[in-house]
Amino acid sequence: MDRTAFEADLAARGFENAGVKEMVPHCHEDLHSHDFEVRAMVLEGSIDLTFNGAKRHYAPGDIVEMAHGCEHIEDVGPDGLKFLVGRKHS
Repeated sequence: MDRTAFEADLAARGFENAGVKEMVPHCHEDLHSHDFEVRAMVLEGSIDLTFNGAKRHYAPGDIVEMAHGCEHIEDVGPDGLKFLVGRKHS
C-alpha cells in the first residue's frame, strides 16, 4: 500500500490523520499506552514494538495497528523512524 492509499484507508476507517511523525535513532519508550486506537505506516527507518506478549519489527511499508489502551514498548532502529499515523478516539 502506498502513502496515498494508506491516507484514503485511514479516512475510510474513521481515523484522524495525525500526519507524519519522526523519532530519533535508538529512541526508547518504556511501557505506556495511548487513549486512542493507532494505525500507522512506516515510511523510513524501523521500530520494534513489544505488545500483547510479542516483539514485532516494522520497516518501510509495514502497517502498525494497536488498540486503544494497548500497553507497549517502543525501540527505534539505528536510522530513526518516520511514519504516517492515524488516530481514532473511542
